[in-house]
Amino acid sequence: MEERKYRPSLVGPLILIAIGVLLLLNQMGRLPWSAWGTLWRFWPVIVILMGLEILVGVSRSRIVYLVGVLLAIVVLGSVIVYAVYRGGQAPGPWPAARTEHVLEALQDADRGQITLRFGVGELGIGALVDSPSFAEGRIEYARYSRQAAKQFRVQNGQAEFSLQARTQSFPFWRPGEDGGEHWNLEFTPRIPLAMRVTTGVGDVNLDLSRLKVTELDVGSAVGETTVAFPAAAGKTRASVKAAVGDITVHIPDGVGTRIRVSKLLVSVDVKGKRFARSDDEYVSADYRTAENKLDLEINLVIGNITIQ
Repeated sequence: MEERKYRPSLVGPLILIAIGVLLLLNQMGRLPWSAWGTLWRFWPVIVILMGLEILVGVSRSRIVYLVGVLLAIVVLGSVIVYAVYRGGQAPGPWPAARTEHVLEALQDADRGQITLRFGVGELGIGALVDSPSFAEGRIEYARYSRQAAKQFRVQNGQAEFSLQARTQSFPFWRPGEDGGEHWNLEFTPRIPLAMRVTTGVGDVNLDLSRLKVTELDVGSAVGETTVAFPAAAGKTRASVKAAVGDITVHIPDGVGTRIRVSKLLVSVDVKGKRFARSDDEYVSADYRTAENKLDLEINLVIGNITIQ
């Protein structure tokens, strides 16, 4: 009879390592003890790890074992990152060392392209009211932030606006300390807009309800993302992606909507009875007949999705 090779346990050591890392962060003051209240929601991760250990245990392949260890580390690491972010935010306003104002004229543009690459902090987007500008806003820099790179031009009727942060996307300090910035930007509701937003760590609040956003691409690493979609933009195609955090979408009444959800360790909460579900797809009853439509894809690895 062939003797089976001993496979060391996956679950016990990794859980002990994870607890040790969190306790170390507690002792260093990088993570408040209240973060443990966030972790209890992820108890199913233990079941996943136990199942992974069983699969690895019945295999004699070293490659399968190494892949199993890697997957377990990724899952536990993602949960720790989420707990650090959700439980480690400092209260109060973001500390601003200096402020920069944004002002760009609409000129003769009849459509717009917006690209925002944000690093760490809080990002808010809204609509201008009775303004001839294409964009207005304010950037509050933290103590060690470098000035953001900004470009704007109008060519052949298209306004192109880009703003790129020059801060680190994954600081060791908590969001809310000296590493965070606060961007508050407003754009014109007069013309159709295509918008691409990429963020590192922080909160993103996009109030597009009065804008004519026809294309939207949002990507976030860690944080809370909230998007209020346009009420009268015609047809909007949108993608909202995040690795770890919460995604909340607000869809106005009268906007026919189809939502496709791709998730891993995620809970999905759909408010009301507006959407009919088929597997991971949610469709409103007026999707085919509505004048204003939204095709939305949501991708999240760890966290919560709320649709309302």
